[in-house]
Amino acid sequence: REHSMPTSSIVHMLFLATVGALHVPLAGRSLPCRSAGVRMEFGDSFYQGFEKWAAEYPEEDRINFPEYFVLPKGVYEVSLQKPLGIAFEEIEVGKGVKVVDLVEGSNAVRSGLIDQEHVLLAVTAIKVIGAKYERKLLPARTLNLDTVIDAIGSNAPRWGCNGVILQFATPEADPAEVAAYLKRIELPADSPWRG
Repeated sequence: REHSMPTSSIVHMLFLATVGALHVPLAGRSLPCRSAGVRMEFGDSFYQGFEKWAAEYPEEDRINFPEYFVLPKGVYEVSLQKPLGIAFEEIEVGKGVKVVDLVEGSNAVRSGLIDQEHVLLAVTAIKVIGAKYERKLLPARTLNLDTVIDAIGSNAPRWGCNGVILQFATPEADPAEVAAYLKRIELPADSPWRG
């Protein structure tokens, strides 16, 4: 979707209802290979948080690729129930969002983590293909505001979602470490999420 409003007025309060499945074109991803060499098929993935994701990998991978199994300093993950109570604004027209306000007493405020100027790095989303669905953590730094809102809305109970998982960078986060982390979580070139 295209916006005709200037960036400064592209602010949405996220009191979201369920929206349809998300179709997001994204770049290739280079993750460490699981030692077992298992290739997952569409529908075999349901992201439940960074720690649970890391626990799926064998100890050998955690030893050989330690940078993949820790979030960079100044980056955090939070799981929130909807409505979130976050006002996002695009950082550049059509590219990336940051927190510009929080609703008093909201789920975001109660988390005690989210603050103004925190940049959304990743968000969970549901994609449905035929009779199969999966939940992935999507890199969000290059997504537009509408796509972020669709991703958040797709995390519905009918798909087994208990809230939305978001990753943010604080102003203290090192830009080089954040860029390296985002490179690591890019989706593979052959991912159905890119279509």
